[in-house]
Amino acid sequence: MFTIMEKQTVVRITAIRVNSSCPIFRTGDVFYIRKHCFDLSENSLTKYCYHSLRDLYEVFARVRKGAVGNKEVFKCRDNGIVEFEVERLPDEYYSYER
Repeated sequence: MFTIMEKQTVVRITAIRVNSSCPIFRTGDVFYIRKHCFDLSENSLTKYCYHSLRDLYEVFARVRKGAVGNKEVFKCRDNGIVEFEVERLPDEYYSYER
């Protein structure tokens, strides 16, 4: 039996500036989206702020379609207390097997 390997898009999200009033994120927090899913294996966060999900999705959708190295910065909708950098990284291979 052989394993089928497919390419997956990888996007890194970094909290580059955080106001002290944010109870979730700290400056330098990093997490990844691989194959359209949060990759919890390399995530330093134990929870995620719901306010920034909608904005993150829109930026992620644009960045993942761009070239490797493509970046965008956005502020969360909760008065911009967190600023995120979203960067397209090189594709990685994965297998469908779990």
